[in-house]
Amino acid sequence: MRKLKILLILFLIAPLFAHAQDKAYEKGEKVLNVGISLGYYGYGYFGNRTGFTLPLNAAFEYGITEQISVGPYVGYARWAYEYNVGAGNTKYSWSFLAAGARGSFHYTEILNELTDGDINEEKVDLYVSLLMGLEFRSYKDDSGFDYYDNDTAFRLGANLGVRYLLSKNVGVYLEGGRGTFGWLNLGVTARF
Repeated sequence: MRKLKILLILFLIAPLFAHAQDKAYEKGEKVLNVGISLGYYGYGYFGNRTGFTLPLNAAFEYGITEQISVGPYVGYARWAYEYNVGAGNTKYSWSFLAAGARGSFHYTEILNELTDGDINEEKVDLYVSLLMGLEFRSYKDDSGFDYYDNDTAFRLGANLGVRYLLSKNVGVYLEGGRGTFGWLNLGVTARF
């Protein structure tokens, strides 16, 4: 049974190490970014923070042309607080779930051609992304008063990104601009 589990694991991760493309981004590319968002506007202005989840995000993209990729994204964050009201404590929390679609324009090759540059296209993928989706915000407290309503908001944002490959299938990424939640997204990239 143990050998079967090991074979199954090797079968599942083998595509991560079998990539044979020459550029950091190409048509047909499948990329998974998993990371955190920083610089997110927040709620919870009163009391002491008692718990939180860093804003986590994941985005999958598929290369439909040599420069354009599209795919879904999701994100989750949560904050919890506690503060004194008279003789007791009140607890409240915010939860956020974001989901939508994103499209990216990959321009490393074009930039090299236009500027006669020598950015390493095997390691570096420069891109700009447009995100469009919904953000679901949920509020809970134990005070008996509903200070805020649960809310759904439409989000549209753009960011400028760079992906750097550490190997043919694994890398890191950094995005600045209005991403899944915050103004700075960073994390790990897997290519398939």
